[in-house]
Amino acid sequence: MTANKKIPSVAMVAAYATQQGNHPGRTAWDLGVEAFKGALTQSAIKKDQIDGLVTQMTQDGSQQMEPTRFGQIIGLNPRSSGSLKYGTAAFSVAHAAALIESGQASIVACCYGTNQRTGGYRFQTAPDAYAAPYGFLNPAGFAAFGFQRYLSKYGRLKDRDKLGAYALACRKHAQLNPIAFRRNPMTWDDYLQDRWIVWPLRRSDVCLITDGGVCLIIADANLAKDLVNDPVYLRGFGRQDALRLNENEDHLLVPHMAESARQVQQNSGIGPGDIDALYIQDAHASVVPITLENYGFCAPGEALDFIQDGRIELGGELPINSNGGQMSEGYMVGWLHHVELFHQLRGECEARQIPDCNIAQFCGTGGMREFALSSIYSNSPY
Repeated sequence: MTANKKIPSVAMVAAYATQQGNHPGRTAWDLGVEAFKGALTQSAIKKDQIDGLVTQMTQDGSQQMEPTRFGQIIGLNPRSSGSLKYGTAAFSVAHAAALIESGQASIVACCYGTNQRTGGYRFQTAPDAYAAPYGFLNPAGFAAFGFQRYLSKYGRLKDRDKLGAYALACRKHAQLNPIAFRRNPMTWDDYLQDRWIVWPLRRSDVCLITDGGVCLIIADANLAKDLVNDPVYLRGFGRQDALRLNENEDHLLVPHMAESARQVQQNSGIGPGDIDALYIQDAHASVVPITLENYGFCAPGEALDFIQDGRIELGGELPINSNGGQMSEGYMVGWLHHVELFHQLRGECEARQIPDCNIAQFCGTGGMREFALSSIYSNSPY
């Protein structure tokens, strides 16, 4: 696509993640504080320069990471603060960017911490009032319905196991990532022998449950170049919600992603062929094929073939989730993907560094697939 000459107004200047996995005896607050301190140390930004705070509260209903209390813990009186109901990384970054664009803040810390693994949280909440009597108690059921619809629509039932290429790619990437939780080798036979969670999804197709913390620092782009040597510039957003859920035609296949794709490409001037690294919020592996198709990386019905033969692995044509994703690194609802793309664009990922990585895209889907958002970043404002 023709490059959009608009100078980006927002940049990411720090991205820090704790070790992922088990943190017994530590709260979400503890992990959030560790991540916040880590981001300040990494960037050499002083705490009193932070004038905006956006947190994501834990999903267990405990109110951990509530912004007022977190601000008290870290000793911060920002000009603006808050937390979104669905505050996963991309939505929190979008909120931080809006605060900066509107003049409500100039440097915003976006923070998330969770002890969902050692706390025993298992996402056992029915998505609606009609689901519980039928045992529909986990988002994996919704994802499984979506994958069944995908396989049926495109006549790919016999190709169901091709989805395993994604889990294997994630595990290869995680083996090169020192903070990843699952780094043990995985073979094709291991994948095929894995148990079904809800057909057609195996255990390796469903995200981990892990403890961890992340802090992203977002700044006015004019300040960013004076704060750090290599800012990562936010080139554009695209978003489309589908709040009517299953009243929408083929909602399970997230067709509203196509509008998010149109927006992010128009706003950034960057298209699928320009992307060096792709990051997909992968609560379930089945979101990867529909994301690739809806965002224009391959044609409808072709994604299961597209992900074969190393194409999405490091060294391939389009590396996806070079950190190991939520299948192998950790489940932090897109926050870890942003940490990874930040360091990839700065050339700091050592053994898993993607050569000539200049442009990265994040694609997120949330709730019961009613939210679709994408953002594109680069290591240059042009």
